[in-house]
Amino acid sequence: MARSAYRFCFVLFVLSLISVPRIWACSCSRTAPGACPKISDEGILFVGTVVDIENPADERRGADQSGTSRYRFRVDETFNGITAKEVDVYSGRGGGDCSYHFQLGETYFVNPAGTSDHLLATICSDTQPALGAEALLTELRAHRDGKPYASVYGVLRKTQQPYTWTYADGYDRPLPGTTVELKSPERTVTSQTDVNGVFRFYGLPAGTYHFAAELPQNLQLAETILSEPPQPITVPENACYQQDLDALPIGRIHGRVLGPDGLPLKNADVALFRADRYKENEMGWWEFQGEEKGYFEFNNVSPGRYVIVFHNSNRPDPDIPYPRTFYPGASDLKSALPIILEEGQQISNADIHLSGGSDTRTIIVKVHWNQSSTPNDVFVFATASDGDTPLAKKLSPGVFQITIFRQARYSIVAKQDCGLRWEGNTGKPIGGRETERIELNGADIRTTEVNLSLQDPSCKPYGVQTK
Repeated sequence: MARSAYRFCFVLFVLSLISVPRIWACSCSRTAPGACPKISDEGILFVGTVVDIENPADERRGADQSGTSRYRFRVDETFNGITAKEVDVYSGRGGGDCSYHFQLGETYFVNPAGTSDHLLATICSDTQPALGAEALLTELRAHRDGKPYASVYGVLRKTQQPYTWTYADGYDRPLPGTTVELKSPERTVTSQTDVNGVFRFYGLPAGTYHFAAELPQNLQLAETILSEPPQPITVPENACYQQDLDALPIGRIHGRVLGPDGLPLKNADVALFRADRYKENEMGWWEFQGEEKGYFEFNNVSPGRYVIVFHNSNRPDPDIPYPRTFYPGASDLKSALPIILEEGQQISNADIHLSGGSDTRTIIVKVHWNQSSTPNDVFVFATASDGDTPLAKKLSPGVFQITIFRQARYSIVAKQDCGLRWEGNTGKPIGGRETERIELNGADIRTTEVNLSLQDPSCKPYGVQTK
């Protein structure tokens, strides 16, 4: 709906850059501000309390998440499309299917899709706990009752990056009494946040605007995760658009993962944890040090006591052939040096020094197809007897480089999907082909190149769409 951030839900078909396995995931996208429609055109909108749940979602790792949940709501307030005192809303039970998992006894603003006899809730809508929806509800009531409503409005919150392992309870809060600005080349308009951090701009002329705010010196307007400034918005006449703003801490932790030779690793995964929340093998707040950057960095970090750990999974990986190591070079948590970050502090020398490591070497894999040049959508795998499947780095069409352990044996194969069958916006593979498998001993340094051949001429290029 136009008064808040429209979001559309897509189930994405994702092909990994390094392998063929398919991953289904949910992604929500926002639309730009639009002219405010009549409330009668905005679908079903109500505030309700969950009084019964049938087949509730099970969010435990590995649990069966198939099927749907039914949530019965007591309707506490209606804006459009609902006249009954109770209504059923359905949603999925998975973690990546865009489903919304309501809690028994909690009150929500609900903006479901579907028809009145089968309502479907997703996270890609304005559905949210009523406690945090006051700004939206105020505008809906004004619009419903024929009163003036804001062109642009939202909540300004002091908040932090949304990672479980670094999240500080009690840090997030609205910022009352703060000046928020919308700036365009023609004008600057201001609004003062109320006691709940809500700002409102009425009668805003059409134009493109940038957000700004008069914040304490240790905060900055930025998007969570991306750590980028809020995107500008283009506002039409008669808009009613919600854009919440995050004020993130300016704390930063910067460092390098250095090998035994003192040089930055070309591939290094680094995780940040609050010292009292560290868990072995968990992802943490995860960042990556690549060949181009040569460093890792955690931006917009809230104050606290942290530990930084390299390669926390500790899985044998020829692309990262070193064991788990804590800052500054400790092999276990007990020996690690914690990092204490003050409000607004920026630490630039959190280098992690590695030692030990396993012997590796590189091989070249060439994939041939005698029908024509090798297609771009070919993936190479090296299944190891010991350790993770290494990354096949594409050097050119049909030519790959793989780093392997010297002490392991590998089975090397190339695979290609043979087109997609489209069901709506979802593409599903319709078969595939693969080369013969080549067995390789990592200790046999005489073998530096492997050649593979694709045979099935009936396999269509992956990009061909089959209805």
